Amino acid sequence: MQDGTEQTSKRTKERSISDIIEKVSLWRKLYNGVTRDGNLVRYSLEDAASKVGVSKKSLDDYLLQLRFGKKYGFDFQKHRSEKVGVLRSYVKNQKTDA
Repeated sequence: MQDGTEQTSKRTKERSISDIIEKVSLWRKLYNGVTRDGNLVRYSLEDAASKVGVSKKSLDDYLLQLRFGKKYGFDFQKHRSEKVGVLRSYVKNQKTDA
């Protein structure tokens, strides 16, 4: 059906802001390097993304949203349990106002 009453796509449940901060942080940490058995091990962005369990494309997007949120003064502490859509809307509104 094309009228929007039946959703057949497999969309992942929207993540919370605290969840994306955690995942992006781990992703970048793996990319920058972690010490394992006294050796620094660095992963490519793609490999780090697969270890985190989120696509690189999504993590890139989340990082961009987080950076814009910080730039525009988004209150992450106040909205940490909200879904990432709240951050997206805030960033979108700030961009159109600027």
